Parts: sequence; C-alpha cells; structure tokens
Amino acid sequence: MMDRDELILNYLNEEIEDIPNIIHENITFDTKYHSRNELDDIKKTVDNYLDGNTSGRFNVLPGIRGVGKTTLLYETYNYLVKDKDIPPSQVLYISIDEVNKILTPDVKEVVDVYLKYKHDSKLSLLDKKIFILIDEAQYDRNWALSGKIIYDKTKKIFMIFTGSSALELEQNPDAARRMDKQIIYPLNYGEHLKLKYNITQDGISNALEKLILEGDINDAIQKEEELNYQISNTLDYPSNDWDIYLKYGGFPILFEETNYLKLRKKMVDMINKVVSKDMVHIKNMSEENKSIAQRILRRLSLQKSNEISQNKLSQQYQTSIGNINLILKILEQTHLIFHCERYTTSSNRSNKNWKYYFATSSLKYVLSSQIGNPLKNKPEFEGILLENMVASTLTNTYLNREDFYTLYYDGKKRGNVDFIVDNGIGNPIPIEVGRGKKDKKQIKNAINNYEADYGIIVSNTTHKIEKDNDIIYVPCKTFSFL
Repeated sequence: MMDRDELILNYLNEEIEDIPNIIHENITFDTKYHSRNELDDIKKTVDNYLDGNTSGRFNVLPGIRGVGKTTLLYETYNYLVKDKDIPPSQVLYISIDEVNKILTPDVKEVVDVYLKYKHDSKLSLLDKKIFILIDEAQYDRNWALSGKIIYDKTKKIFMIFTGSSALELEQNPDAARRMDKQIIYPLNYGEHLKLKYNITQDGISNALEKLILEGDINDAIQKEEELNYQISNTLDYPSNDWDIYLKYGGFPILFEETNYLKLRKKMVDMINKVVSKDMVHIKNMSEENKSIAQRILRRLSLQKSNEISQNKLSQQYQTSIGNINLILKILEQTHLIFHCERYTTSSNRSNKNWKYYFATSSLKYVLSSQIGNPLKNKPEFEGILLENMVASTLTNTYLNREDFYTLYYDGKKRGNVDFIVDNGIGNPIPIEVGRGKKDKKQIKNAINNYEADYGIIVSNTTHKIEKDNDIIYVPCKTFSFL
C-alpha cells in the first residue's frame, strides 16, 4: 500500500503534466468570451508581489458555484507563465476536490510534498518564488490554517484559494487577518455584456452609484445614452438578452447552453450540489437538515413576499427555531441567499423579521419553475424577479463598502416602499421596484416619512433615467449595470 507522500506525488505528477493542456484547451475554448473584471485585480496583485510587495500573497476568492472562479485560476496560471515568464515548474494548480478522491486532503501537506520532491526544498528554505493556485479549497476543512502556516513560514509563496462556499472564514480569525478576500459574485448585467459580447460600459457603474447615493443623475444619463447606442450597434446582441439574463443569467459557466430546459436543469443541479456538498463543508449537516434546507429554498422561490417566519418554519418542519436559524445562516454562507433587515431601530431588528432573497433573480426563477409556479408567466412574477434583481444588485455593490451603506426593507405596514439604503449618517434613500406603471404615492410617502432628499423608482415602464422633482426614475435594465 502506498504511503501518503507517494499518493500525493502521483497526483502531482499527473496534475503537472496535464494542467498546461487543460488550461490551454479551456482558455482557447473561451476566447470568444472575455475575462471577469477580477482578473485585472489578480494581475495587479501578482505584479505587486513580483515587484517585492509581499503583503498580498494570501488571496481568497469565495463564491457560489458557476461564477467563474476556476477560469480565473486558469487565466492566472496563463498570465504567470505566458506574460510574466514564470517557469511552469514554479506554478502549481491543484484541485482539492481531486485530492479528496484519493485521501483526506491537507493543503499544507500537498505543498510540503511538492516542495520536497519537485524543488528539493521546504517552506523555510525556499530561494525562489512559487505560485500555488488552489481550487475547491473547502474540501480541506483546515485550508485556512494551512494558508496561515505557509504565509508565516515563507514570503516566497504566493497563494490563491478559491471555493464554492464561505470557506469558514468566521472560524479562522488568525488566518482572516492575513488573507485578502474578494468575493466573486454572479455577474451583473454590465459584466454579462462584457464577457459575452465585449460591450464595455466604462463609468456607468460609478455614475449609477452617484445617482443612488447623491441623487445626481447627469453622468448616469450620459452613460446610459452611450451604452444604449453601443448595444444597438452590436450585431450579435439579441433583443431579448436582458430578459434571458433576468431569468437565467449571472453564471458564465452556462454561456454555451441555449436550451432553456437544459439551462434550468443545470442551474437546479448547481443549487442541489451547494446543499448536498458545500453546506457539509461549512458545518456537519445531517440528511434531515439538508432536506429542510432544500424545502426552505423551494418555499422561498415561490413566495411573493420574501419574509420568512422562523416560527412557522419550525412548526412546519418539526424542528427547533435554533436549527432553522442555523440552516438559514449556512445557506447564506454558501452565497445562495442573503437577508435584508427591517428598517427600524437596531433593537427591533430581530432575525424573525428578516426577508431573504436569492443571490440572483435567475436562481429564484429556475427553482420556482422546477417545482411548478402558477405565476411563472404572469406579470406579477416578473415584478417579484425585478425586486430580487434590485436587492441582489444593491447588496453585491454595498455589502463590503467602507462607508457602511446597508440595504433594508421598509418595515412600515401601510404605504411602504421596497427598500431603504442607509449608512446611518446621511438621509435614507427609499427605493420602489416593480413592473408596470408605478404610483408615486408610496415613494412620496417614504420621502416624507423618512425625511429623504429624494426617492428612486425602478420600473420596466421607464425607458430612460429621468428626474421629476424629488423622484428619480430608472429603467430596470439600466439599474442592473450598477
């Protein structure tokens, strides 16, 4: 029987031999598509490291399945070898999922074997720079500890970890202080256009941010006009592309699939894998809890209102409220869903009153379609999808901002709007979302009640950005570029 070193070495030999061809095939296949913006960030980090800045050498890219994390690693490998002339012998790509098939994975052990047999060295004695690209890191429960040890023992190793879950960041405070984390979110519509059609929209995201946070629409109007002109002159851009994006978009791994039934199946399979595999790597999950998680997701996909009563779920699934709370928390850590708190004093923001949204409107659409949604093809459900799109777009934009903007839902029982954006310093910003002609009454009430300087209506009947006194109108399609 082979010992662990021999098993790991056999894996490494095969991986080192195969990976250049695998990457070449994938990069060549994807040439008609373009790179995520995060690749530019990775390149800058690599360049800084090569220039002698050793602080940013422990990088973590968590995110839901299908958003292109593996492709980013392939492109990084290609950049190192082709553009920066790093010898392939000094760049190692490993998938911990593959290691997991032969033995209980240990990232540090794999790196130790690699250095011992491929470089005749060890962490403390390295005399050249090594680049370690680690995919599916969540299959090693101690990946973060391994990263910390490697980081502390040598400045000669540059690491990127990717994983399809939250990667247990909360449980590794020492490692978290050393790592640079960048969540890879599903594509917003601007990123979708860049990757799929090479339509670039320089400045529109910043202009929309200025519109939302400051009420200044001038730059946004100009950028919207420029972008719409560019789209209208793109020959291979289909007229229904935005509608397809709303229902099936966000995941570049699915760009090649054009059959909607197959698209739906692949996305539902992806959700099922998150529950059956990724949740287990965040916390041990019983089969019963996996089943409850699936039911919660399906219930949420069908709900008109996104508010979830933990008491009702506890009674329906015959489990404790604490267990329901745990399952919801883990579902958030997988990045499948996120919560939105009620806009009220902090003491009243009980998690019993939270609303939950999917990471993309497409996840809500495909999951509800799979289990039978009587509203699927009705205008009312499109409005529900638009609300989810606005919530996820705002959350992905402001979740980790240094100025601490937070997205809330309006907790007033009568005449409420959908969302409130607030940073606790300036005046709140009420936002109303919907399909069809929107009555100004709700947004006017919110502006008055919250003493807001302006309010925003996002609607599919608005064809361009406009401002009428203290109300700003934004088309849904334009908003999705934020």
